[in-house]
Amino acid sequence: MALALTASACVHAKQLSFSFDDGLNPDTNPEAAAINQALLTQLGKAHLHAIIYPSLIKLGGSAGVQLVAQWGAQGHAIGNHSERHLNLNKKEVSTADYLEGIAVAERQLHVLPGWTARYRFPFLKEGDTRQKRDAVRQWLKERGYQSGAVSIDASDWFYNLRYLAYEKAGNTADLAQLRKAYIAHLLDRANYYDELGKQTLGYSPKHVILLHTNKINAATLTDIISAFKAQGWEWIDTQTAYADPLYKQQPDVIPAGESIIWSLAKQKGSTTLRYPAEDAPYETDNLRRFGLD
Repeated sequence: MALALTASACVHAKQLSFSFDDGLNPDTNPEAAAINQALLTQLGKAHLHAIIYPSLIKLGGSAGVQLVAQWGAQGHAIGNHSERHLNLNKKEVSTADYLEGIAVAERQLHVLPGWTARYRFPFLKEGDTRQKRDAVRQWLKERGYQSGAVSIDASDWFYNLRYLAYEKAGNTADLAQLRKAYIAHLLDRANYYDELGKQTLGYSPKHVILLHTNKINAATLTDIISAFKAQGWEWIDTQTAYADPLYKQQPDVIPAGESIIWSLAKQKGSTTLRYPAEDAPYETDNLRRFGLD
């Protein structure tokens, strides 16, 4: 009986995987190499394989590209996050310029170990018009790209800015509280998107969470992994997560983008979704719960 219960629990465990956006620029960030290594070390100790989506403008030059190459050398996948990190939902961003940015990034990244033809839209914005959205989708399909979508969106960039400010001020007490607030935020967003997924899809999908290659994740990744496990989540490799049929879907919504679960819920007619789905103003209450402002 105990064995049957254990097997049942494993079958129904919520599953998620890591994806990391942007990359690091050693020319402007003296901690770039240390942050990169800290992320890789913690993933290695957890025996997890993730995917990184570098944007060339975030890497600076060859030194930044070499940091990305370390991910591939350690068994992680390397996708494409474009050259200039443009927002496709901006009217001034043309389809031609946007597509050229994907191609330029591919020419630099495809020679790296771990290269995988997956594209992650900057800001998770996939087009403010159907014409732009569909043109980019067709271009990616013709070149063999697979989905780089996320199911769990979050605001780690916001917490990272706070982390850097507290660290610069030498505010160790607030740093400790911020780490707790950040992990609580990630757990909250994961549970929210999992519930939205069950309502929209009829099942709990294999999730891909969006994080960035930044200081707060370098400082807390092991704690993040442990916190999710304690809440009944199972960590899986990103390649396993992307095998879920969810990532074959292409929601028909305009403006296009956000979490793929969010977009499918909008397509289905949900009227309770906030837009943008994740943003800085939403985090005020969470900070206050941890004595921060």
